[in-house]
Amino acid sequence: MENVVMFLYDFVLLFLLFYLVYTVFLNKKKKEYSKLKKNDVVKIFIARYNLDMRKTEYKSVLKVVTIINSFIISFTATLILHINNFWLKVAVCFVVIFVLIYSLFEIAGRYLKNKEEQKNV
Repeated sequence: MENVVMFLYDFVLLFLLFYLVYTVFLNKKKKEYSKLKKNDVVKIFIARYNLDMRKTEYKSVLKVVTIINSFIISFTATLILHINNFWLKVAVCFVVIFVLIYSLFEIAGRYLKNKEEQKNV
């Protein structure tokens, strides 16, 4: 039980740290449309899920990408902190990052596409 509490404590701390870094330093200058269009992750996300940006706000897409990236980094880092074997760390990190990237971006993309279609109705 104590390990689970420490895991959650580390995760929350890292998530808040990475979210603040993303929000303050990386997304601070991307409030304008022209600067936001230069963000590669947002461009790939929009193209992959064929989002119509006339119906979806860029800021909401940026927030979703920021939350997902912060979650992936913090969860993976927390797992790495609690594993002792180096090769197991590498293997777990590799697998977890790919699974989280694919699944979380897929869920978020479908959610935003569904929201976009509901606005049109």
